[in-house]
Amino acid sequence: MSILGLIAVFSAAAWAETPVPAELAQEDAYLDVLPKVEIAENVQPIPGAVNEEFRNCRALWPAEYELSQKGPEARAYRDIYGFIKVRNVVQTQDCSCGGKVANWEAVEALAADLRNAKAVERLTWQQTLEVFEASNALFPIVETMCGGRF
Repeated sequence: MSILGLIAVFSAAAWAETPVPAELAQEDAYLDVLPKVEIAENVQPIPGAVNEEFRNCRALWPAEYELSQKGPEARAYRDIYGFIKVRNVVQTQDCSCGGKVANWEAVEALAADLRNAKAVERLTWQQTLEVFEASNALFPIVETMCGGRF
């Protein structure tokens, strides 16, 4: 083994034994709050799926969604709702309005979990950035599954 190989092995061993900084441990705990979404490796369109764009489902939007468009937690609620609605389509494989319009109770439950994990009374975009990123990662998957725009 070369000297560089020994340095790499030693460095990896030392890194593996180094305790996780408190901030990273807290970040991992926070990420555990986010519901897990199972995604197939090779996402395919759902056979026979009829895609309805979310914007065309306004009649089914929860009243709370409309109310959450303004106020101190508006952005946080939009981030959470965005995640819940795309997760809903992945889980139900329903590309209609019924699959895309999320249950508001799920939004409130995740918001409460995030407030507890972040120890805040009000959520801002900083506390929901990971939720926003997870949602953005799911949108192209859902659009592939549904064969059209979300």
